[in-house]
Amino acid sequence: MRFRRPLITCALLGIASLLTGCGRMNGFVMNDLGHRQYKAGNYSAARHYFQMASIDNPNNADYVHNVATAKRKQGQLVEAEELYRKAIDMDPMHQPSYHGLASVMKDQGRVNEAQGVLAMWAETQPYLAEPQIELAWLNREMGNTAESENNLRQALQIEPNNATALAHLGQTYQDQGRSGEALAMYRRSLYQNWYQPQVQSRIAGINGIPQGQWNASPVMANQGAPLMVQQQPIGGPAVTLMPPIATEGTASTSQPVQLGTPITSADPAHADERLGSAPLVEAH
Repeated sequence: MRFRRPLITCALLGIASLLTGCGRMNGFVMNDLGHRQYKAGNYSAARHYFQMASIDNPNNADYVHNVATAKRKQGQLVEAEELYRKAIDMDPMHQPSYHGLASVMKDQGRVNEAQGVLAMWAETQPYLAEPQIELAWLNREMGNTAESENNLRQALQIEPNNATALAHLGQTYQDQGRSGEALAMYRRSLYQNWYQPQVQSRIAGINGIPQGQWNASPVMANQGAPLMVQQQPIGGPAVTLMPPIATEGTASTSQPVQLGTPITSADPAHADERLGSAPLVEAH
């Protein structure tokens, strides 16, 4: 009888552990259902599932971010802004939430506030390339091409092999008609992360390869250069080629860009919004 209390305690701890695990798994399932509804344009249903995911795993910044983005799609900008800020408080390195917050501000004409938020992020975390990439995006949106390029160069000083910064810089060069330099940046970006359909498509466009004839392989991407790129599985985490809906696995909210279709306006680092999958681990 004297062993009953420890056994009961252990049993209760085991049950609590199982419930915690079930909560995270259910959060993953709810988030996945939200993804599906979001991609179908059913933002109200998507928001519902994202909220359920956040309830099941309240410490996951991805899920909070996804609720914010669904609300933003429904025009609930005040609520979306509050949730983006909450996600940043939960994870001060949560790039998708910074992007979402800056986007809400930009859409409301609060560009100076958006720049201030991103500049503060860059100042408080100078060891990250992401704040400079986001500043580059915002400056480009506002037509400040020279400052955008400067931000990207700062990002690459911090992280020379950042695939997103390289893709951004490639687009900057392409927009300026510097196709050779753009191609070099795109190839470097693919070397770091092969699964970037938008970047692959841009390479095809620069090389004049007609739609439907682009063979998405590292050899084609490098046009005879030594094969150095590892093929990544389809469904693996896509590069940050889009405005977010969080990280850790990405999903485009629109139809995927067909390889071989030159992109003239889409931003290779923010072509679409993305939703955080955050399988069974916390957001980064």
